Amino acid sequence: MVDEIRKLLLYLKNTTGKYEFTEAEIMATLAIKTRFLTPDQVKEFLRICLEQRCLKQTDNGYAITCSINGIEVGLDYRPDFDAIVNERDVEDVTETVVALITERTGMSKRDVISEINKIREKNPFLSTKVASMVIARLNGVDVERFV
Repeated sequence: MVDEIRKLLLYLKNTTGKYEFTEAEIMATLAIKTRFLTPDQVKEFLRICLEQRCLKQTDNGYAITCSINGIEVGLDYRPDFDAIVNERDVEDVTETVVALITERTGMSKRDVISEINKIREKNPFLSTKVASMVIARLNGVDVERFV
């Protein structure tokens, strides 16, 4: 997960004083008050946050689900939206790791993905990439180059 997402979420938390936001609050803070992002970029940011499991949708809007501890936002903070988008577009190693697991163990792709999903159910804060690497290591597949 890119630190830029966490920084922007920390900025939202510091600005509003809470961990849950409505879409209108997010839009008002990021697009209207600060003009950090355009309204379309805010919508894309929300989609990326949901994909990365940094936010979850609630009845009232969105809640932060990732850790924002240890992140610092200076007074002159300006988000780098390109870094947020580029992180999502980076080649996903999950498919490569799944292929390595199927080669090494003879398991079907469906079984490997099932195992990854079981790991993620036990710990929903793990990304698919990390869960796939855990399964790989448990099956003796070397994934050091992906770490």
